[in-house]
Amino acid sequence: MSPEAKAQVRAAFVAAGRRLLANKDSEGYSLRAVAAAAGYSPGTIYQYFSDQRDLLFAIREQDMLEATIELERIAEAEPDTERRVRKLLLGAMRYWLDHFDHFETLFALAPSMQIVRGGDGVAFGRSAVVERAYAVFERAVGAFLRQQANSDIDPKAAVDCLIAAVHGMIWFPHATRTMDWTPPEPMIGMVIDAVLTSWKRGGRRE
Repeated sequence: MSPEAKAQVRAAFVAAGRRLLANKDSEGYSLRAVAAAAGYSPGTIYQYFSDQRDLLFAIREQDMLEATIELERIAEAEPDTERRVRKLLLGAMRYWLDHFDHFETLFALAPSMQIVRGGDGVAFGRSAVVERAYAVFERAVGAFLRQQANSDIDPKAAVDCLIAAVHGMIWFPHATRTMDWTPPEPMIGMVIDAVLTSWKRGGRRE
């Protein structure tokens, strides 16, 4: 089998595994079930993935890579540092709402689930693709903060704050759907504007 054909088979397993996870079919999420959903024999999938966590790592890696490429495109297209941060965060929100099954696989797995690691033993949160994604926000927020004359904001805390705010405002209304929530975009826009205005003032508490 050619490398291209192998890549197609692997991609089919990743897509089938994502579909099972998106359907909340935790009972059906096994390598045998994924192989069947992809139209292959159980023996074939073991040529690509050693166990369920190995496949889950691949699914999350692919989803994060696709999101990161889009976020990089958004950031690179805007020269103004303040507008870049705003567009990047709103772009992240829109992307995850448009790819909510990817969002759930990446960010909404049960906390009791074992940490997902790659074949090299590195946890997914420390993987190269996650570091690449984080760096998009790090560069954008860092460039904005460097332009503020008297800012005493910790750059890492700033990045963490904005990422957590955006992802929280995507997930929390979804998790409490019986409440009457403001749509995500105006909520996130309001938070971004308030935070950036505060940082332009130096971020100091009165």
